[in-house]
Amino acid sequence: MYRYSFYMTNIYETTIIVKPDLANDQMKTLTSSIDQFFTENSISIGYREDWGIKNLKFSIKKYSKGSFKFIRFISNTDFPKKLDGFLKFNNDCLRFLITKSTNELEETTPQINKDN
Repeated sequence: MYRYSFYMTNIYETTIIVKPDLANDQMKTLTSSIDQFFTENSISIGYREDWGIKNLKFSIKKYSKGSFKFIRFISNTDFPKKLDGFLKFNNDCLRFLITKSTNELEETTPQINKDN
């Protein structure tokens, strides 16, 4: 029996909720560290959106609002676990969700046109 999981690539997407009170330079530092993590693992980001600051349904770490970031990328099956570990230990990330996507790599999301 052959093991193809090493060679398989899938489209994944992650939504990250970031602290809303970060200064511009802190936000740039966070974005560049995420980009650097993707680069170090030879993963290219296919599509990204900044959904802005939105109200949360319930407080997360005493924050009632969060800045939402969306990233869609192609990777092997091992990378989402690495990304999970990276985001868990980032203090500026309140929550995140990584899922396998059924959408095209560069397809826009309906959320981009919505208001808060």
